[in-house]
Amino acid sequence: MVRFRDPDSFLHRLVDNSYRALDDGAYDFNTSDIRSHDILDLKKRVVSCPYVPIIGEIKYRSPSQGILLDKKFNPSDIAETMINSGAIAISVLTQPYEFHGSICHLSSIRNKINAPILMKDIVVSDVQISIARKIGADSILLIKSVFDNNLAEGDIEQYLDYANRIGLKAIVEVHTEIEFAESLKLVEGSSNNILGINNRNLDTLELDTSVTAEILKKQHKGKNVVISESGISDSQTIRELRKIGADGFLVGTSLARSSDIGHKMEELAQAI
Repeated sequence: MVRFRDPDSFLHRLVDNSYRALDDGAYDFNTSDIRSHDILDLKKRVVSCPYVPIIGEIKYRSPSQGILLDKKFNPSDIAETMINSGAIAISVLTQPYEFHGSICHLSSIRNKINAPILMKDIVVSDVQISIARKIGADSILLIKSVFDNNLAEGDIEQYLDYANRIGLKAIVEVHTEIEFAESLKLVEGSSNNILGINNRNLDTLELDTSVTAEILKKQHKGKNVVISESGISDSQTIRELRKIGADGFLVGTSLARSSDIGHKMEELAQAI
């Protein structure tokens, strides 16, 4: 069922896909497979990393670039390669339609690596937050614009509180200076939560890595940890954004497109 009908907004399409996935049972999980694990702290991994903190992303398909990884690739093997090559954490796309993701991918990766795992999805329901904890995620992503446009079943404060109460950390994702300023209040003083700046406009899919730079030039991040997301593909971009105040980087497409994921990860992680 289509809930949101703005044909010009890709964000609305992503949100619709999440509701469709919920309706289709994509977040149902066999209770016998539920495991208990101690949450690994993504924020601490970023702060304590002696080189460039890179979150490597497992993404089979990109809405803007199409298929990135062949289905024959084993997600847990890719994740292990990334960790062994310097990634501090793994992001796993679990949205099944636009990204060909699955909660099963995340669950299999949890069995293989001892590093923080981010469940990367378009969260619109606390059902997704609950299942994230059950399948072995350590962190979730909450996109500020989803809540600002009243596209979720609850509000962002409610979901942050719920996630933290069940032990999960959260990345609050923003794209504009206003969203960043408002989100500072959500994460200020929190040992659990991180700010993410998405260089991609989710309404139009336009990509510009200067988004992170422009926001951090105008807004004081304080003691908050900031992750730059999307479009990170080379060492020079990482060095420039680190100088301005980005603490870590979420990298997906450039790793998936690489002929040697491990070598590409090493290259980015050493961009000091």
